[in-house]
Amino acid sequence: MYSEAHKSIDVDVFKEIIENELFHAKLEEKFNLLELVRKVNGVEIRIPGLDIDRKKETANIKFKQFGFKAKTDFDLEFRKDVFENETIIKIVPKKVYELQDRVKRLPEPYCDRGKLLLALLSDSFERLKIKSKNIIHNSDNDKQIGHYAKKNIQMAKRNCYDARLFLHKIQKTKNKDAIFLTFMANIFMINVLTFLQKMFSSYYNEKEIERLKQKVELYDAIDLNVLMEHKAEYVVANKQEQFDDDISDDFRIKVNGQINALVTVFYDLRNKQLQNGKNFLEGSDKAFIHILSNNFFDKKGNPVKPSTIIKCLQDYNDDKRAKGDKRHDIDPYF
Repeated sequence: MYSEAHKSIDVDVFKEIIENELFHAKLEEKFNLLELVRKVNGVEIRIPGLDIDRKKETANIKFKQFGFKAKTDFDLEFRKDVFENETIIKIVPKKVYELQDRVKRLPEPYCDRGKLLLALLSDSFERLKIKSKNIIHNSDNDKQIGHYAKKNIQMAKRNCYDARLFLHKIQKTKNKDAIFLTFMANIFMINVLTFLQKMFSSYYNEKEIERLKQKVELYDAIDLNVLMEHKAEYVVANKQEQFDDDISDDFRIKVNGQINALVTVFYDLRNKQLQNGKNFLEGSDKAFIHILSNNFFDKKGNPVKPSTIIKCLQDYNDDKRAKGDKRHDIDPYF
């Protein structure tokens, strides 16, 4: 019953999450995290016969094969399928696993649904780690491990591709929350793929997909015109909400050097990791655009353009950031 673990495709769960109603349901609808975990990570095992020894079969369950850390982390439900002359054992998760590793460059969810999605992805990722380690430790030979690695890595690549297609589709709705959720799921899946490639590098030799290349393709799929408000929305139009014209320049800072050198400093500070694992600056692109465009102007007296800022802030636009002597070194301050 359990000897075929190396033939399972465990990354399918992430495709199921992408297709979940989290992305499609109305915003006012509520979701229960544990119920979602049970839906995507519940397992059914079929045992021949209707009168089985429940105690014996329960003891035989190799729970790590199904992504559980301990026997106390799940409940068992039994039912009979008289037509197939089988007993169905359903393994029901009763605990949500928290993410143990930091996912690089994953944007911080700003809404409850985003936090829910991240928790669901994190739980599934932790279960995938348990399954992967179980394959390595309990397979009969390296060939079985290589078979598992090949199937799951290929499917993980497919998941990344499908998630990107879903991002194209969801952008047509112009629902910024849904776009953000899909973008976050894309970033997460790239990290899942990277994990599998590193975990099974000794058993499956195939050219590794570079994480940066995957992210470049992902960023290229984003329609910034949908995500970014019109320029006028970054500059407060209402006179009652802005400083008096006569004194507004007193609250702006003139940049006598290159604007991209200034934005590069903010980019570097946002990516500078501290000893506690957090970055020195945290904030959305929109927040940085608001700060820079409303508080700085160039040597000609023009406000910094949001389009210039967003280009410098995007990871894959390294050519837009300052280089060499024009790039200010922030490391001495740390």
